[in-house]
Amino acid sequence: MKRLAVNLAWAFSAAFLGATLMGFVPNPLVGENALFVTNTAHNLVHLATAIGFATVALLGEKASIRFMQAFGVIYMLTGVVGFVMLGSQSEGHLFHIIHINWLDNFLHVGLGIAIAIAGWYSQKHSNRATAEQPS
Repeated sequence: MKRLAVNLAWAFSAAFLGATLMGFVPNPLVGENALFVTNTAHNLVHLATAIGFATVALLGEKASIRFMQAFGVIYMLTGVVGFVMLGSQSEGHLFHIIHINWLDNFLHVGLGIAIAIAGWYSQKHSNRATAEQPS
């Protein structure tokens, strides 16, 4: 489990890159008229997120842990803000730019929690591995 955080960062990078690509290719899951609505701005946020995860994976364990912890909380809060901004509407635009719907918000909250937990879990196991290594 020595490189757990780095491996998780690579996995999240791949997932967000997949979401980016799916957002640009017509399909029923992710896109302008899909289950999870996106527009170009939303797809570019997914791309930036994939690049962020890849960058911290290249930087190593500590950077991956900190990024997952911080990004997880930010992503969860993005979902909460999305719910507040949409109100009773089923879809709209986050900050008048990023096309979202209720399902996006549930996904953002859930993924935010999962990503943050991955960061804290990785930190716990990274510290354990360090403590168990002989001097």
